[in-house]
Amino acid sequence: MRIRKLQNDISDSARLGIPVKFMHLSALTPTSREHHVERHGELFSGQEMLDWWAEGDNRVRCRCACTPVLLDNQGRPMTPELMVKAKMDLKAFKAS
Repeated sequence: MRIRKLQNDISDSARLGIPVKFMHLSALTPTSREHHVERHGELFSGQEMLDWWAEGDNRVRCRCACTPVLLDNQGRPMTPELMVKAKMDLKAFKAS
């Protein structure tokens, strides 16, 4: 389901000419794999997200998600507070 949604988001943003990247969101649970947690809050192209989920067992029992983040004309996120919140969540998870 998430792969199909990501593919639709990639197609829609391209068709509409809306620049986006996708923020990786780890579930941040005790069973989350470290290399999934490390991606939390990072921005990737749609193809990078698809490629990552296609690698090895990244898709198996994975609770990660991604959300589109609009970019400004310079390629920077239009919602930087979303990035800050994700990084704060990651820091709190690592501290627990």
